[in-house]
Amino acid sequence: MRILFVAALAALTITPALAEPTARVSGGNIAVRTGPGMFYGIIGRIPDGTEVTLDYCTRDDRWCFVTDTGWVDASWLVGWSAKMRVTPPDFSGPGW
Repeated sequence: MRILFVAALAALTITPALAEPTARVSGGNIAVRTGPGMFYGIIGRIPDGTEVTLDYCTRDDRWCFVTDTGWVDASWLVGWSAKMRVTPPDFSGPGW
């Protein structure tokens, strides 16, 4: 009985980690912005070929938020299946 309990506990605590969605920058050094749109300020750039982790993308898949970085135009990202359409509906402006 004790062995069964230990095995069940191990099965609950040892679970595979969920893969984080990633994409690769393609086509140049892309602008990182403070919000999802061209009218938001540029706060940096990501070099061509860089693999990035995505937190979420806008509902229309036009803009994606790169983890700990900012918003980028999704048309410059390769790996469309990794883009998630889960932008919070209450996003109200610049910043993150």
